[in-house]
Order: sequence, then structure tokens, then C-alpha cells
Amino acid sequence: MASVVKEFSDFLETYEKDIFSFCLYLAINKNDAEDLYQDTLTAAIESMDKIDAAKNPGAYVFSIAVGKWKNARRKAMRRDAIAPAAEAFDFGSIQGKDDVQTAAEKSMLQNAIAAILRRMDDKFRIPLILCYFDDHSIKDIAKICKIPNGTVKSRLHKGRELLKLELVREGWCDI
Repeated sequence: MASVVKEFSDFLETYEKDIFSFCLYLAINKNDAEDLYQDTLTAAIESMDKIDAAKNPGAYVFSIAVGKWKNARRKAMRRDAIAPAAEAFDFGSIQGKDDVQTAAEKSMLQNAIAAILRRMDDKFRIPLILCYFDDHSIKDIAKICKIPNGTVKSRLHKGRELLKLELVREGWCDI
């Protein structure tokens, strides 16, 4: 039992920041991300016997997070149908020595991208987040989303196209 606890402790040390940041990208606000993170870790602990250190355990836990998030989102959609709620997005403070105008422009662009991602279909949104925000490989994304590598590539391509079209439509860039 002690070795299992040590093994899971080592796993957490390696992946906890990546898992939490992924939960934050999915859930969008910090409180929901913390709940999703806790639910994900609880499910991971309950299924420790299925986690194989030799087979990329991070991908398995990321897939748990995706499943938990989809379930929570379905519940929220049912609740919102009855009583709609407003959602806030917080990217945090901008780091660096940029002047105020550049920082404001970066913040506005990040908020625009976040809004576009929120509106995007999950089949494009999740691979984009995993690839560009969490730096996962095509192979890892395929395992997490339980889809073939080619499908990941096509969804990333289509997701980038959709994101660019929306940014052009909103006046952030030209074609």
C-alpha cells in the first residue's frame, strides 16, 4: 500500500500543474477548474490500478478530466436552460515589461481568443487547448480524446481555420 501511495505521489509531482492548467482551460474560471481538478484526481485515485506508468499515465488522467468536464458541462447546460448564469474568464495578469497599451492589446486579444474557444465545438476546442496551451503531442491528444492520430490532425487544422476566421471577422487580423 505504501508503494502505491508513493507511486501516486510521484505521479502528482510530475503532472499536477499540467492537469490543473488543462482543467483551467476547459472550465474557464478558477473555481470550476479547482472542482474539475479535484474530481479528476479523485477518479484517478479510484482507478489507480488502470494507470500504467509505462503507457503515458498523464494521457489517461487527461482523458478522465475530459470526461468529468463533459459531464459537468451537460449538467450545467441543463441548469442554464432553467436559470441562465453568466460566466467570467480570467487569464490573470500579463507578465513582462510591455507598455500599458501593448499589455491592454494582448489582454483584449487573449479575451477574444478565449471567447472564440468558448463558442467552438468541443471536438475542435479540446485538441487546440491540448496542443497549444498544454504542449501535448498528436499521439497524446489521440489517447486523451480516444480518436485516431489523423482525426486529431484534421481537427487541429479545422480548429485553427475556425479560430482565424473568427479573429478576421472580429477585426483582429487580416487573411
